[in-house]
Amino acid sequence: MAIEFERDTQTATFHSPLEDFAETTVETEVRVDPLTGRTARVVPENFPMPEEARVADSILDDEGCFFCPGTVEEATPTYPDWMGVDRGRRGEATSFPNLNPYCAHSNVVALTEDHHVPIGEFTASQFADGLCAAFQYVHDVFQHDDEARFASINMNYLRPAGASLVHPHLQTVVDDRGTNEQRRVAEAARDYYEAHDEVYWSALAVQERGGDRYLAETGNVHWLAPFAPKHHYHLTGVAAGIHAGLPDPSGDVTEDFARGLVNVLSYYADLGLNSFNVALFVERDDPALPPLLHVTARSVFDEYYHSDATFFTTLHDEGVVSTPPEEYGHDAHKYF
Repeated sequence: MAIEFERDTQTATFHSPLEDFAETTVETEVRVDPLTGRTARVVPENFPMPEEARVADSILDDEGCFFCPGTVEEATPTYPDWMGVDRGRRGEATSFPNLNPYCAHSNVVALTEDHHVPIGEFTASQFADGLCAAFQYVHDVFQHDDEARFASINMNYLRPAGASLVHPHLQTVVDDRGTNEQRRVAEAARDYYEAHDEVYWSALAVQERGGDRYLAETGNVHWLAPFAPKHHYHLTGVAAGIHAGLPDPSGDVTEDFARGLVNVLSYYADLGLNSFNVALFVERDDPALPPLLHVTARSVFDEYYHSDATFFTTLHDEGVVSTPPEEYGHDAHKYF
């Protein structure tokens, strides 16, 4: 069964002072996510892009940073006894409990030894090590807590993305509830699987392959621009139909996600962007739900940065983007 991509064009008419008050018509496109039914709007020119970002020198100052080498070992919490280690370690990555937990099982991974890394300079090995440490934490929690079912590995990078610390880090959340978005996606994915005996993202990858919204594969992971993006330059990686549930922390899928994510960030860097969010969803042993990674750009962090989290995103859960996914998906394809 073909996946349907529903869209509707709405027009606003007014007399514009930019056109000597001549009657002007502006179009907004409303799109419906084929899986969940969530809507998104394509609104041209609503994402300011400065010609040159002038970042404050303060982000380079690592004094007092809890996550830098020599401090992370002394200033961060240690795991409870059932974990069997005080902290996790993989390459540059150091894993430890979140001092301000969001749930019963809340973890942080200090991703790099460097205090600040421009987004175009992250390496695949850095993300592979960080994801490995985070996946290992999820594995250990699943072994310890039979009720834990949902996990996500997340990243806020720089202040527009919500980061309280400059130092690159991941945050892992594991519990029996998941987030609103995880539950919404999980329920819709199970409904699709039961109705069609097929993983939604496998069908999507087959249907989108060769189009402007399909980027590439990195090993076992398909990369796409979602038809109804949640935020600006939203791109998705999914290990569709190959690895349901939690990936092997040291396995190929971890590396495949890391390589693709670095490609995405290289694309963002060339656009002049420097801030982003990541969320990687995992559910325990459900064939309808392969690991799914979302990455979105945030407003450029400079001396006068603005928040792009408007009432649409914070109160309406409505995606509003300035660039159609066909356009930026076509451009991002060149980085894979």
